[in-house]
Amino acid sequence: MSGVLVQAALPTARAVRWRPGLALTGVLLVAVVLGRAADRSVDAVLVVAAAGLAATVVAGLQDPAADLLAAVPVSVMRRRVLRLALVGAPALATWWLLDSLSTTTSSGPGPLLALTATGVAVAVWAPTRRAVLVGASTPVVLFALHRVLPTGTASDVVGRWLTDPWWVLAIATLLCVAGRRR
Repeated sequence: MSGVLVQAALPTARAVRWRPGLALTGVLLVAVVLGRAADRSVDAVLVVAAAGLAATVVAGLQDPAADLLAAVPVSVMRRRVLRLALVGAPALATWWLLDSLSTTTSSGPGPLLALTATGVAVAVWAPTRRAVLVGASTPVVLFALHRVLPTGTASDVVGRWLTDPWWVLAIATLLCVAGRRR
């Protein structure tokens, strides 16, 4: 089965929309470089980067050939994992580059991975017609709610992806595994 996925990697990579991720990477790099040149903290840029990159990775789940590939003996979840690996690797590389360019102490890729896994979990469990849209919107919505909600219980719960990313990643991964047949 993995041989089929290896063979499908190149056509899948051709079908992925790369321009949004490249544009986001360029904007984030400029923001980090400008912030660093001005001797400003780029912590906020890294948080925005986590939300933006996570949304971009989840948006990579959009498969224009899903109806055509329904007859292929490869499960939908395996095709999703292939698409996530193809889009997630450059996003993770972008994260490491941004993190290495920043002068702040690193929190690691935890927030990026937590938001990505949360978006994928929402996409797995959402209705099929809008699954990718809702899943890709989730990281941005969580980021916005964390910034907008007043400090307190609701803000703390919504902001767990930033404060306890590894727990959020574990729970979201379990939800993805539970929905693997969807």
